[in-house]
Amino acid sequence: MTLIFNWIHHHYGYGNIIMGIFIAFWLKLFFRKYEYNFFELLILLCFVLGMGMLIFSVFAIFEGLTKVSLMKVSGIIAIAYFTMAIGQFFDKKKIANYLKAFASYILGMITFSISAILLGLLIDFFIKS
Repeated sequence: MTLIFNWIHHHYGYGNIIMGIFIAFWLKLFFRKYEYNFFELLILLCFVLGMGMLIFSVFAIFEGLTKVSLMKVSGIIAIAYFTMAIGQFFDKKKIANYLKAFASYILGMITFSISAILLGLLIDFFIKS
């Protein structure tokens, strides 16, 4: 199981794209009345998740220079950015869209993590047998 998480950690770009697939599934489910297809949502997520990675990298540089731990703050800002960007994409006047965007992100992360754990367990099972 640790092999999968090590791969995700060392190939974070690919991990984000795969994570985007799970988040896009939840976005498609929550925003059914909008006529965006799955791939349009995936392209949106590539941009938004990429911007989130830029937020993390700015804070990582600042942390490296000052030795002040700010990675928790960067995580909160990245999630807030994701929620704001997705909520505004669908309809910035509806507060429910921001809540759906946040829920999509959290559920996408959870399903991605569960899938990675199950894949890791499956790989471990085949390696040991």
